[in-house]
Amino acid sequence: MIYLSNQKKGLIKMNLVNIVGQIEGDATVAYTSKDGAKKFYKFIVKVPKPYKSKEVDSFDYINIKTWSNAVDDEFLLHDQAVVGIEGRIESFTSNNDLTNIRNEIFANRILYLN
Repeated sequence: MIYLSNQKKGLIKMNLVNIVGQIEGDATVAYTSKDGAKKFYKFIVKVPKPYKSKEVDSFDYINIKTWSNAVDDEFLLHDQAVVGIEGRIESFTSNNDLTNIRNEIFANRILYLN
């Protein structure tokens, strides 16, 4: 049984996603805090689709963003690293154009699996 504490006017607020995949390319540092203690990373995770084409494997490529103060992250978020991501989905549109929605995951937790 799931109990949700963030209910308001009958709406349930739940935005949680977990994925496991392989980093495609190295992570880039998009921003560093003024004191240099935290870095904002952006990278792409390649996740296999649940079905396969007869000719090739199919993948989703998901944009990930995260803040980190761990020194090792710069070396661990590298090409082909297998990671588990826990976070929330953020959606963006340009000029409220609902035909062009962009989704990405803001990671709260990253597990290094290899």
